Amino acid sequence: MLEVIWHARGGQGAFTAARCLGAAAALSAGKCALAFPTFGPERRGAPMRAFTKISHEPIGDRSAVARAQLLVYLDETLLAEGWDAELAPGGLMLLNSRHGADDPRVVAIDADGISAAVLGRPIPNTVFLGAIPALCDAVSLHDVHEGIHATMPEKLHERNIAIVDAAFEELTSRDDLPRVGGLGERAGESGTGLFDLAAAVLLEGEGGDAL
Repeated sequence: MLEVIWHARGGQGAFTAARCLGAAAALSAGKCALAFPTFGPERRGAPMRAFTKISHEPIGDRSAVARAQLLVYLDETLLAEGWDAELAPGGLMLLNSRHGADDPRVVAIDADGISAAVLGRPIPNTVFLGAIPALCDAVSLHDVHEGIHATMPEKLHERNIAIVDAAFEELTSRDDLPRVGGLGERAGESGTGLFDLAAAVLLEGEGGDAL
């Protein structure tokens, strides 16, 4: 199973990204996926977490992820000492930052800059949807495109696909890009997977302003 922890602030669209990644894995790549946010009061700007789980088999464990192969920080200010306690062995942390990182486990990408170039303002969530297929074979770039089509309003498709493509190109152009062990071959034909979107009503407005 591939597990992802998303760290963000309310309104940055972490659950939107978690949901889109799950849809990409299940509805296009034929795998099984689960996406859900942390429970509790949600307000704009407050720290929150979301999770995505992807597997070849139906996922029965609905508990929060403790240690993930991919740890995503949409907001650099949330990063604190001890962050690696949530990182599984061989995993990578994806960080929204203009600055590089000395730690080989950290992949920094200027998600604010990439999204602002397309949208005119920084909304970093879908940048990481383009970064993940560059680092892991659990989903392809095409799968992510299909996930966007499945989970976002049509008026947002073109711009978000442009952001995803820009992020994928930026990362794949780097030398010695690290990789995370994924799930290998597809489980079946596109559209055969199971996608379980937990707590959709609870946090449906979390990414309401995120594109």
